[in-house]
Amino acid sequence: MLKNFLIKIWESWGIKRDDKILLHSSFKRTFKNIKDDGYNFMPKDILDSLIDYILPKGTLVLPTFNFSFNNGVKYDYYKTPSEMGILTELARQHPEATRTLNPVYSFAVFGNDASKFKNINNESWYSKKSPFNIIHNDNYKICILDLNERNSQTFAHYCEEYFQVSWRYYKSFSGEYTNQNKETKTRIYKGYVRDLEKGVDTTLNPAGDLLWKKGKFIGNKPFIKNGFRYVRSKDYFDLFESLYLINKCDPYFYTIKL
Repeated sequence: MLKNFLIKIWESWGIKRDDKILLHSSFKRTFKNIKDDGYNFMPKDILDSLIDYILPKGTLVLPTFNFSFNNGVKYDYYKTPSEMGILTELARQHPEATRTLNPVYSFAVFGNDASKFKNINNESWYSKKSPFNIIHNDNYKICILDLNERNSQTFAHYCEEYFQVSWRYYKSFSGEYTNQNKETKTRIYKGYVRDLEKGVDTTLNPAGDLLWKKGKFIGNKPFIKNGFRYVRSKDYFDLFESLYLINKCDPYFYTIKL
């Protein structure tokens, strides 16, 4: 039975029913493995199973990021899709989802703590008023499936903004924004972006290697066995802080390419 098969997958990943998790994922290989085991399913079945498994005690957060607003494209709370894969787009459309309000870095949230995220409309992408702050303070499991650090660990940018690092700066973006009440107006948001004129390049993969070395990652590296791993948000934050305080974030989180 598909339901029991999927429950065994979530258990094998180390997800508990009362967990608070942020999930960054590429499900392509997992979808293939499930089909190879003889199960017919739709991606919606996977999302529904994960929601049913974690709710009502736990909380599931999925990124529904979309970067078009930065290029002058109108944002619509109900229509602007997630660019983070099919599962996240299904999450955005799910009737039980609470979607946060930033036009670039929004999240779909399910479960016990969804009310904490409701109506969060942070002006700055990664600020202490953003969903990342809840993820930090509540020590979420940051879960990653078959993605490397550079393509998944957005939480690192929250750490960078938290400490106001020198290799990033604030840049404003404005555009038409249609809110959850279907009211449209011009709004201004700001991103804490890397300084391209200084040759700043995001790395993050070396930070992931360091987390493995310190035993903070639990699970498997991308494309090894089930390809699923997680790190606690406070462990990630503490690593960043420890390196920042001794001026060693380069090359773990960024580097300069001239």
